[in-house]
Amino acid sequence: MRNLLRTSAVLGGAALLAITTATSASAVTTVSHGSDRAQATQYSMRAFDGERDGNGVYADAYLANGAHVSQWDGNGAKGDWGPWATYNSPIKQFRVCEDHVGCSGWVYWPR
Repeated sequence: MRNLLRTSAVLGGAALLAITTATSASAVTTVSHGSDRAQATQYSMRAFDGERDGNGVYADAYLANGAHVSQWDGNGAKGDWGPWATYNSPIKQFRVCEDHVGCSGWVYWPR
């Protein structure tokens, strides 16, 4: 009976570790530049324009395969997020940029 309980505890811990590992791969990271933001997961990103100033906002990234990609907010300072863009290669680093203003610092993976 003791061996059965030990085995159950070990298997339960391993299952919890597997769930935690799988969940962290899809975690969302947000970076800000003033009132503008970008979010990214391991394979997707989107942008948010938080200012009605006429400057476009986009998420900017380099993928693990070396590609440089951008995803525009696409709806101006409407108060909601732009669409998600999904890539076949993991995002290596990303930031949020605003036309005529500049960009945030890079957020790098793996963290």
